[in-house]
Amino acid sequence: MFTLFRYGLLPVVLFCGIIVTASIDAFSTNAYRQANWLPTVVRVVESQDFGDNVARLRGMTNDFPDPHGTLKYVVDGKSYTWTGRGRDIGLTVMTPGDHIGLYYNPADPNDISTLVLLGAGSGSIILAAAVAFLAFYAWFFWLRGLLHRPLSDDFDGTGNERA
Repeated sequence: MFTLFRYGLLPVVLFCGIIVTASIDAFSTNAYRQANWLPTVVRVVESQDFGDNVARLRGMTNDFPDPHGTLKYVVDGKSYTWTGRGRDIGLTVMTPGDHIGLYYNPADPNDISTLVLLGAGSGSIILAAAVAFLAFYAWFFWLRGLLHRPLSDDFDGTGNERA
């Protein structure tokens, strides 16, 4: 049964490995962007959140804002326009007329972001759970047996030390 669990949990181990790899990629990409991207100020030209309309009809508040809109900004004297989903660049609030500080990629000024990792809090919890599982799995199924086995030269196989 022990061997069944040792190898049967390998898909979970693979999934946790993917979580760790993706987390490292996301955090390192964001760190690289923070070090190399340049700041700019964008103006919200247009914005609408369909969730607000649905929440209003139901008489509730919109707990998961997901605005779509248009932003205009200037980089090195050239005007740029961005249109899309606010969450794609790290925005959860886009009110027409607002000025928002963002960062742009110097190699491609069309590429903008707040450099805020939305979901990083819950993502960190998932990462911690994956790392904890991997550590426990490695210790319980692989390392524990290796660390507690008696050396064949010191013991006679019954747990008694040789004379």
